[in-house]
Amino acid sequence: MEKIDWKRVKTIVKGWKLGDYVRQISIVVIGVLITFMGSDLVTRNSEKEDIRATMLLIKEELKSNREKYEDIVAEFQEDERLSALLAEHDLKIRIIPEDSLRQFALLMGHIRSFTYTQNALDILKSSMLMQKISDKELLLQLTEIYEVLDGFKATMNGYYDMKDQVMTPFNLTLTDEQMHCLYEGGYEAWDIYLSNISVRNFVRVAHRYFTPDYIERVGKRIDRAIQAIEEKYHLE
Repeated sequence: MEKIDWKRVKTIVKGWKLGDYVRQISIVVIGVLITFMGSDLVTRNSEKEDIRATMLLIKEELKSNREKYEDIVAEFQEDERLSALLAEHDLKIRIIPEDSLRQFALLMGHIRSFTYTQNALDILKSSMLMQKISDKELLLQLTEIYEVLDGFKATMNGYYDMKDQVMTPFNLTLTDEQMHCLYEGGYEAWDIYLSNISVRNFVRVAHRYFTPDYIERVGKRIDRAIQAIEEKYHLE
């Protein structure tokens, strides 16, 4: 490494006037300020990109949860249709067309469950990015929609837990002949089902399980949360 000629440096510095000192110091100070400002700008831009990327993850997660929601609702609506049909005729199955009953032949054995994910939201919560988001109303909306999903999960799975608790003991009491009859799904099958008091009471539940607009409201709230993210962060 080449040695610094301190004698030459001293000679140059001694030749400086006061204005030279001021100019040199100003250049250094301005350089430092520019460096800090540039670094801060890069940091802020990086944070914005990280927030946008995380919001994209949350949006995709909500879309996936929306699909799972639609799937379980479609499954439940079959139970609802059967329940409404039986309740409408006061469980007097022989005044119902047998073909209408046959289409529900295997439905009583369908046990489902609803699950959703919130990994993307957890990433946001566990990072420092959440503090950098100025739109607190959006953050509240996102937190609330996951709470709505959690409430729906508890309610929906409560129905299927009830169904399982009724149908599993019932099925364990059946003979092979009765099981075969149930697969047929006609009048004799429903005679077997409705001869059991627990099954008889349970089939009345589904068509009154949710309030009339509950399922629709949950779906709309998920859609509004997705739309809010898309509009705020220009995501398609």
